This record gives sequence, structure tokens and C-alpha cells, in this order.
Amino acid sequence: MAGLLGKALQRVVVGLGRLLWTLVRLAAGAHPLQTGKKGPGARITGRTAVRIRRDWNDHRIGTARWSDLANPRWDMVSGGTQVRTPQPFVHAYVWCNKVKGDIAHSCIHGPGPHNIKVCIVKKDNSKEVWNYLMKIVGSKPPRRYFAGK
Repeated sequence: MAGLLGKALQRVVVGLGRLLWTLVRLAAGAHPLQTGKKGPGARITGRTAVRIRRDWNDHRIGTARWSDLANPRWDMVSGGTQVRTPQPFVHAYVWCNKVKGDIAHSCIHGPGPHNIKVCIVKKDNSKEVWNYLMKIVGSKPPRRYFAGK
């Protein structure tokens, strides 16, 4: 009988500890429900948000749904101004009306929507998004791969 009470008490203590930890995270604003981050192994769907830039070093970052991105690949030429990047970055194409947020595109050169080239940077995206993207585009090629392009 004493063994059953000990196990029951242990479960209550563990449950209270978990509850307390959840309350601390909620109070600190660090709970996944507040941060929008998903746990490890989160599934990538067509609705998954991918953070994008027009150029690799642009401070303006927007988002697009995974399903709106087309033809992701490694490249060393950015979209828009066609500036050469210092190393290969993943680029993809998206219709400008599908982008949420402020990126370097204005539609002043003609009526939209336009299919624009965007850069997908590792530090902007979740580990799950980046790992899924790497399964599609493969590992980063050396710079010499782009020497003649």
C-alpha cells in the first residue's frame, strides 16, 4: 500500500512540476503557443510560411507560403537588380502578390503580378523549413560550380 501511495505522490509532483514550468513559460512569453514555433519534427505543408528576401543581404524580409514558391535552387545571382552574391544562396520564384511583408519589389515597371526571384536564407527560417528545402536542392555547391554562369 505504501508503494502505491509513493507512486501516486510522485505522479502528482511531476504533474505539478510540468504545470509550473508551463506557467513560467507562458508568463515569460516563451511558450510555443505564443512564439508560433512548432516542436521538432514539425511537418512542412503547403501553408507553411517561408521567410524570403529579394537579395541575400537585404534587411527587408517577407513571407510566402511553401506552395507559392517555385523552382528552388542554388544560385549566385539575386533577383531584381541581378547582383552577384558572394557565395551560393538558395533562390526561388514567387508571384509578387503572394508575398506578405516588405520586400524590394514595387511593380513600377508594369502591371502585376510579376514572377519574382527571391532569396531564402537559412538564418531567417526554421530548422524544419531549411532541412526540407535541403532535401529538394541538395547541399551547397562550391563557388566554382557557378564560375562560367
